Amino acid sequence: MIHGQATAVAVVVAAGAGERLGAAVPKALIPLAGRPLLSHALDRLERSGVIDQVVVVHPPGYEGRFADICRTHGVGTLVPGGVTRTDSVRAGVEAIGPEAARIAVHDAARALTPGDVVARAVAAVEGDVVAAAPGLPIPDTLKRVSGGEVTATLDRSGVWAVHTPQVVRADALRASLAWGRGEAATDDLGLVEQAIAAGKVSGRVVLVDGDVRDLKITYPRDLALAERMLAAEDRAAAPASGGAT
Repeated sequence: MIHGQATAVAVVVAAGAGERLGAAVPKALIPLAGRPLLSHALDRLERSGVIDQVVVVHPPGYEGRFADICRTHGVGTLVPGGVTRTDSVRAGVEAIGPEAARIAVHDAARALTPGDVVARAVAAVEGDVVAAAPGLPIPDTLKRVSGGEVTATLDRSGVWAVHTPQVVRADALRASLAWGRGEAATDDLGLVEQAIAAGKVSGRVVLVDGDVRDLKITYPRDLALAERMLAAEDRAAAPASGGAT
C-alpha cells in the first residue's frame, strides 16, 4: 500500500497489448523517439507538478521490464493488470492508501499529455465536482452506419471526445468500483456516471479543455503523428540560434 500525505495519486494503466500497432510487446513498451511510451507518460505527469505519487498497472509477465522503466522515474509501486480495463483500474486503486484525496487514472498510451492539461483536470475536482477529465469538442459530422450504409446523421452539438487523465475523488472512485455494476463502462467517468445514476455516488462530472497532443496512440499512424508532435515540441523549446550582428 502507498502511505503518506497525498493530494493526487495517478494510476497509470499500461496493461494494454500492442497488437494494433503491430508490436510483439505491450503497447507501453513501444518506443517513441527512442523511449518507451510509458517513460514519456510518466515524464508528463511529473511535469504537471500536481501528482504526488504514481502506481503503474502492468501486463502480467512483464514486471521486470516495467520495473526498469519505473525505477528511472522514481516509481516504486507496480501491480499486475486484470482482464478488463476496470479490473486494471481496480488493481491500481487497491494499491493506494486511504489518504489520497483524488485519483487520476491515465492511459500510458497517451504519452504526450501536456502537464497543464493534467493540472487542469486535477484542479477541477473540488466542491460538488466528483470527477473531471480533459476533452475536445468533436468537429466532424457524425453518421450512424450499418453495413456501410448511412442510417442517420447525428447531432454533434455538445459532443466531446474524452481523454485522460480522468480524475475522480478517491472515495467516489472506490465506491463506484465496489458497486461492481460498471464493467460495461468504457472509461472511468462512465463508471462514476453509472454509480451516480444508481444513487451510489453524488456529485457532478465535468470536462475541462484538453489538447490535441493528448491523443491515444493506438495505430501506426498515431505513433507517426506523436513523433511529429514531439519533434515540434523540441523545436519550440530549443533556444533561438544566431544573434545580433
